[in-house]
Amino acid sequence: MCADAALVYIIAGALVVSQRVTEGEEEVHMFTAHPGEIVGGLAVLTGEPSFFTIRAKHLTRIALISKSTFYTLMKDQPKIVLHIAHSVVRRLSPFVRQVDFALDWIFMESGRAIYRQDDESDSTYIVLSGRLRSVITHKNGKKELVGEYGKGDLIGVVEMVTQTKRSTTVIAVRDSELAKLPEGLFNAIKLRYPIVVTRLIKLLGHRILGTWKKPALNIHDTNSPAVDTRPSSVNFSTVAIVAASDDVPLTAFTYELNHCLSAIGSTLRLTSDVVRKTLGNSIMDPNNEYRLSNWLAQQEDQHRISLYQCDLTVSAWTQRCIRQADCILIVGLGDNHPSLGKVEKEIERLAIRTQKELVLLHREGGKPKNTIAWLNMRSWVSSHHHILCPNRVFARKSVNRI
Repeated sequence: MCADAALVYIIAGALVVSQRVTEGEEEVHMFTAHPGEIVGGLAVLTGEPSFFTIRAKHLTRIALISKSTFYTLMKDQPKIVLHIAHSVVRRLSPFVRQVDFALDWIFMESGRAIYRQDDESDSTYIVLSGRLRSVITHKNGKKELVGEYGKGDLIGVVEMVTQTKRSTTVIAVRDSELAKLPEGLFNAIKLRYPIVVTRLIKLLGHRILGTWKKPALNIHDTNSPAVDTRPSSVNFSTVAIVAASDDVPLTAFTYELNHCLSAIGSTLRLTSDVVRKTLGNSIMDPNNEYRLSNWLAQQEDQHRISLYQCDLTVSAWTQRCIRQADCILIVGLGDNHPSLGKVEKEIERLAIRTQKELVLLHREGGKPKNTIAWLNMRSWVSSHHHILCPNRVFARKSVNRI
C-alpha cells in the first residue's frame, strides 16, 4: 500500500482490520470490511498515523485514495467529511463513545500549572505531546524536583487512586497537550475492565522501582530557592540545537548527532529549509501556525527523537525550535573566546524552564580550556559536554556533500 494512501475503498472481497496489543505480538481482530465500505477514515480525520493493521481476507480488489486527492475533494465538497466521520463513528462501541464524551482535551502553554500542591485530586492526565515538570515545595520553602514527564506518561494517578490531595505542583515546561481523565470515568473503566487495575499496578510498580534507583543531586538555581533534583526518566523527544557563534559547523554536528541517535531509534533532523521545502515557503507565516504545529506533532509521533536545528538568527523558525524543545543544546567551538551568542540571549525569554546544556566541540588533538569562563556566562546551563570531533565536522562542505 502506498505511503500516501489515506482511504481504502473495497470494490470486491474483504479486508480484516486488527490492532496489536500494547505488550506482545498478539493482534486483536477489530472488524471485517466488505465491498462498498471504506477503511482508513480515522487517520484522515485526526491527521495521526494509523494504528490499525489492514490485511486482505482473501483475493480482494481495492481503490486507494491518496491524502492529496482526498483534501482536494474536500475543498470542493466539504460535506464528504461528514460521510467519513460517520463511517468511523458507527464502528465505535457505545462504551468508547462514552469515554470519548467524558475525556477532556487540554492545551497548556509553557509555564502554566496543570495543578498545584494540595489541590483536590479528581482526575488524572495523559501527556499527548509536550513536557511537564513535577515539583514539591517543603515547609521551609525548599523545592524538590520530583520528575519530568513526556508523551504517553500518566500524571496524578497516584493521588487520584488513593484519594489524597496533590502532593506536588506540575508545570508545563513547554507548550503541551493533555487528555484529562476524570475520576468517575476511571472508576467506570475499572469496573468494566478489571485488567486496567492490573496494568496500573504494574505501571506504578515500575515507577516506584525507578525512583528507588535514582541518586540525589543538588543543583543551585540563582533565580529560585535551592532545588534538590533527581534525574528523572529521560525521554526527550525534541531537542533544539543552537549555535553559540556563526562559525560553529552546526549542520555537520547535527548530521553526526542524527546518525548516532539513529542507533537508538527513529530520528528526524528538521531545519527551516527542510520545513519550507515540505510545506511551502509561507509556512512560517502566522496564518499557518496551526498547520505547522499539527505537522510537527505528527513528526514527533512518527519518530522517537526530533532534532530541531535553529537558524543563526532569531528567526520565526528559531523561536519555534526553542519553544518546542524538551532540551536545548548550545553548541560552541572550544577554541573560540568564550562569548554569548545572539540567539542564546533569547533562550531564557522563550524557554526559561527548559533544560539547557552546553556542548563544546574540539578538533583532533585539542584539549578543553576556558570551561569556567564559558559556564560563568551561562548560569542557566544545567550541564556541559566536551566533544572531540573528527576533522570532517570542521571541513567546509555544501549541505548536499554533508
